[in-house]
Amino acid sequence: MKKVIVTNAGRGAGINFCRSLKSAPEKFEIIALENNKYSIMNAVADKKYLCPSPDSKDYLEFLKFVINDTKADFLYPSKTNEELWLISEHRDELNIKTFLPNKDMIKIYENKFKTFELLKSNGIKVPDTKLIKNEYDLSKFIEKYKKIWLREIKGCGGKGSVSTDNFNFAKEWINRLDGWGNFTASEVLTDKTASWTAIWRDGELIVSQIRRRLYWEFGYLSLSGVTGITGAQITKKDPKLDELAIKSIKSITSKPHGIVSVDFCYDKNGVPNPTEIQASRFFTSTYFMSKAGLNFPYIMLKTAFNEEFPKFKTKYSPLDEDLMWIKYVDCEPILTTIKEVELYENQLCKWINR
Repeated sequence: MKKVIVTNAGRGAGINFCRSLKSAPEKFEIIALENNKYSIMNAVADKKYLCPSPDSKDYLEFLKFVINDTKADFLYPSKTNEELWLISEHRDELNIKTFLPNKDMIKIYENKFKTFELLKSNGIKVPDTKLIKNEYDLSKFIEKYKKIWLREIKGCGGKGSVSTDNFNFAKEWINRLDGWGNFTASEVLTDKTASWTAIWRDGELIVSQIRRRLYWEFGYLSLSGVTGITGAQITKKDPKLDELAIKSIKSITSKPHGIVSVDFCYDKNGVPNPTEIQASRFFTSTYFMSKAGLNFPYIMLKTAFNEEFPKFKTKYSPLDEDLMWIKYVDCEPILTTIKEVELYENQLCKWINR
């Protein structure tokens, strides 16, 4: 039985990774690493360690201690933050298997502006974007597009993002977050989005799946409307999006490795624009796909250890279309279908039109 360390294991992405492994057809010993004394209580694990904060000088040594103490076989960083960057940089001295893109690729993937530049230089349609170094850059971009989308070049969950048409507000927002040179401004696209999740091994695509977000949960509490918490989403199939995702990733590296996925936002003409390439970890919705029959964490581990994994009908979105995952705080997530949801809509429409 393999022993797997999962960092940030008491939060959504880590919890759903562990839930997926618990539902796999073979047993794994899950070792949770968490730096929040409350969140660690949520971890779905066989063993738990409260660890120093990843920005602490003690974090790396503590991680080495846990690896040695547990004799673990595999290390999975579940979130984009200092943990991932430290693990990536020091992977060779950790004495444990990982399944990460190489260090240089992670630095590109984790920088949204560098990713934008590479995508654009390879002829891929992306939202016009500028690195905002000073007030002049900001004023010219607002003058050009009227309403703009601001976001930090690093981080996840919509970190630092806001949409505005007001120069003074945008300036104060960047000032408050000490963001000159660390923020981009982009033209505003539509609210239609899609995610293309995939596992790769040395340039070979193992499997991928498209999901489309229907709305952000708690969007009304965020200035940008983006929270990083998907309320409802559905599975989709789209060969053109498959092709664009692969082209986007291969514009950065000819041999993708590990978890390398793409987020898309659609423009007013219905054209999908890649907005970032997500690497090294799965989304919080991993358990959705596991429950539907595509256990990404299990497949990743089997791939990492060069073991045989379940066969799929296709490498491209093998799940049925229009499966729906609905989640909310303090509620068990629900796996359902669009047809089932529409039954209730139809009942209401009949009543209104009675």
